[in-house]
Amino acid sequence: MDDKQVAQQYRSGEKEHLQNPASDFFLLCDHLKKSFQNNGARIDVLKDANIGIHKGETIAVTGVSGIGKSTFLHIVGTLDRPDSGTIHIQGKDVFRENDVQLAKLRNTKIGFVFQFHHLLQEFSAIENVSIPALINRMDKQEAYALSEKILVRVGLKDRLKHRVNELSGGEQQRVALARSLVLSPLLLLADEPTGNLDKKNSEQVHELLLELNHELSMTMIIVTHNADLANIMSRRITILDGQLVEA
Repeated sequence: MDDKQVAQQYRSGEKEHLQNPASDFFLLCDHLKKSFQNNGARIDVLKDANIGIHKGETIAVTGVSGIGKSTFLHIVGTLDRPDSGTIHIQGKDVFRENDVQLAKLRNTKIGFVFQFHHLLQEFSAIENVSIPALINRMDKQEAYALSEKILVRVGLKDRLKHRVNELSGGEQQRVALARSLVLSPLLLLADEPTGNLDKKNSEQVHELLLELNHELSMTMIIVTHNADLANIMSRRITILDGQLVEA
């Protein structure tokens, strides 16, 4: 059975036929549930949600605001925990890890890009990008060398020492993308990565994401309202009545 057949069996609810679903996928979300309280009312965002994703797949998460797209992304990235259910990355049940182990997982294997860059304004581009490497106790010289390499890769060769407030919106988003990639994560999670960019800069980021996926076989899950970005992903999913469904 090839990868496409395995994924189809899982999505169609026939996962009982798979010998070991957690090892068949790079990322497996199984029976995820998540709810919130709002003015005393319970809101169920995810209700027994399931998805299996193979290494190197690119996933667009689409749909109207408020259906739980960002909540799903935060849970996959272990920034939040589900009420119940499991997430396996490379066969490991990540929520069995303690907070220190989860922090290490996020820093070394998962890259995050958000609509708002969360860059340190008083730092230069290369200083911002080197932060994950320095947190990982990498030697400063080595961290800067890696940061320079990825900044060159995203087209910012001449902006390494510019502070954030000296960069355009598109350049700032590229710095944020470089920061997420400096440790070569296995999984890239992006929440509206081109939401604040004009069409030209959006297209450049879209092209860069595809190139990185092809070059590094990096798995990507991207929440977006941008139809152009969604259309170049290998799969599109949405959240319908708390379930993850193919769009």
